[in-house]
Amino acid sequence: MEIMLRDWLDSDAEWYVQQARDPETLRFTTERESLTVEEFRAALHRLRHDDDALGYVVVDATAGIRLANIAAARKGDVASVSYWVAPAARGQGVAGRALKELCQRVADTWPVTEIRLWTHAENLASQRVAENAGFIACTGDGETKEIKGRQWPVRWYRRGPARTE
Repeated sequence: MEIMLRDWLDSDAEWYVQQARDPETLRFTTERESLTVEEFRAALHRLRHDDDALGYVVVDATAGIRLANIAAARKGDVASVSYWVAPAARGQGVAGRALKELCQRVADTWPVTEIRLWTHAENLASQRVAENAGFIACTGDGETKEIKGRQWPVRWYRRGPARTE
């Protein structure tokens, strides 16, 4: 399956909220089960007016079916990326291809020296995605990050902005 990153539309909001409530997405991301369509649309409005943020829906390039969420935020010369894949699209290489494309867009859009991401320490699939996209682990076991009011075990990754094939 070939994928494409496209801008979010307001009409994608219900799909986003429904997919974000998936138990695995909730377990491994910052998404909240209480997220509403209105909150997501407000976030889209902010995204469209923020020069330091990129956000896309990943779609099947042929059928246009929504598959995943992927985003980047810039602070200074460092960009941070995040992603999740809808349950029906998992295990098909969607995240890896989307992450490589997003890293290229980051490099084309911003003068960054580094791209970072973190994964929950138990999210082995996401760690493989990061490594296959050219990210290198930069922390070991025992690192934590406050997420949803709790300390989560995480792994941090980084890479340069150049495209990795």
